[in-house]
Amino acid sequence: MDKERIDRVKRAMEAQGLDIIVCKNTENVLYLSGYWPVMGWSIIVFPLDDEPILIVPKAEIEYAKEGWIKDIRPYETERLEEIWNPYKFISEIFREIDVKEKAKVGCELYCETVATNSIVGEINYAGNMMFELIKKVWKAELVDITDMLLKLRALKTDFELQKIQLANELARIGLESVIEKIRDGIKESVLAAEAEKSVYSEGVGYKRKVRRARAFAFVMSGMNSSKAWYPFNISTDRKIKRGDVVLIEFNVCADGYWADVTRTWILGKPNKEMEDVFYTVMEAQEEAFDSIADGVIASDVDKVARAYISNKGYGKFFPHRLGHGIGLRIHELPAIHPASRDILKRSMVVTIEPGIYTKDFGIRLEDDVIVLKRGIRNLMPFYKEFTLHR
Repeated sequence: MDKERIDRVKRAMEAQGLDIIVCKNTENVLYLSGYWPVMGWSIIVFPLDDEPILIVPKAEIEYAKEGWIKDIRPYETERLEEIWNPYKFISEIFREIDVKEKAKVGCELYCETVATNSIVGEINYAGNMMFELIKKVWKAELVDITDMLLKLRALKTDFELQKIQLANELARIGLESVIEKIRDGIKESVLAAEAEKSVYSEGVGYKRKVRRARAFAFVMSGMNSSKAWYPFNISTDRKIKRGDVVLIEFNVCADGYWADVTRTWILGKPNKEMEDVFYTVMEAQEEAFDSIADGVIASDVDKVARAYISNKGYGKFFPHRLGHGIGLRIHELPAIHPASRDILKRSMVVTIEPGIYTKDFGIRLEDDVIVLKRGIRNLMPFYKEFTLHR
């Protein structure tokens, strides 16, 4: 059990006058129970003054025992006799739970962005059906605790830091496979698949500490890399050629905790502009690292890297924020953005990802780092050599 996390949650509940929390979104079930739901149909019932209850589909019992909740209540999954209606079973379990009338129940009433579950193809999350069921069964007052949970999640416990470290170790394995496979004529999509395959094959069972691992790789080469600042990245069927910049955005998940890293290499010898841009990005990242400390305003860190890049003449080619928090979701608090008023605190994990994107190519470096009292601990400081000799 992550006692440090549980204590933080209970203090926050007391501060908001909450009697109980009910969460269905996968990331919050994991945060409050230690269990990462498979299908996204699990629910955590977390009272202030009683033991928590984990409600799960029967098929997930084996996995649910990985968390720290002792009171696990399973319900039926689909059978041939009838089409599955999970709300029917969930409401029956809710009626068995003693909740005082007009209790203040904290729920995820605002959830327009949610993390994926491990089956990826179908994301299930909390919505009106669940909220109406809670109000009907318990005659409760619902309180939106989305912001409360996001702020709590921004500060990582030692347990969580170890999980994010494992995700970064798997990212390193994936990047190794990409470096080994890069060659003249290979498609972007093939390289991306190699990275994802390595994490899936090596990550499941990694160090006997990871049960489920997935990765999402996006390889952009040549002129495609100039679009790598878009809010989404895509691998294409373009074949990499000697002299190309090759950029990989790599998102890795280990049991619900994420790594988010980017590397850029050149296949062959860079020209002078490419070399200048690469070292400007690397040095801007180091400047940002040096500016990080407990209590620093996030926008000030962005300002340091942005000023360095501007002084080198590339300011208009850095169009995105410097970074963001990471943990149970790829993008969490804090925002490291020119307009951010978020405060960096010790034990946060953030990305630092300066980038420069010309009309011909783009270069970005992104690491996940732990905020210390002064400075950072870099979870993935590897593979920053620009030139790949093949």
